[in-house]
Amino acid sequence: MTAYSPLGSGDRPWASADEPRLLDDPKLGAIAEKYQKTAAQVVLRWQVQRGVVCVPKSVTPSRIQQNLQVCDFSLSEEDVRQVEALDRGERYIVPAVERDGQRVWRDAEHPHFPFHDAF
Repeated sequence: MTAYSPLGSGDRPWASADEPRLLDDPKLGAIAEKYQKTAAQVVLRWQVQRGVVCVPKSVTPSRIQQNLQVCDFSLSEEDVRQVEALDRGERYIVPAVERDGQRVWRDAEHPHFPFHDAF
């Protein structure tokens, strides 16, 4: 399994201004502080501990370096559960579109959407 944009893609063009940003979540910030890491490093470490390959996007050299520094710590089972609890059930696999006044995922009609049943 590969996670593309595992840090939430805060700059995605279809995001609304009032959507919460994953990396700004105070619970994630508290976990990051505990390990003296960034929120992004905690998210990447959580994925690595789950056996997921991560492909984070960054053009900032310091952030690229930070994204690589996730192998010198491990999250406790409790912290893993706290990160998992942040899941709001939303997937940004494809952009959402407006249909009949409601926001729906563009490919919601695909038989394997959101692809968890395909494997």
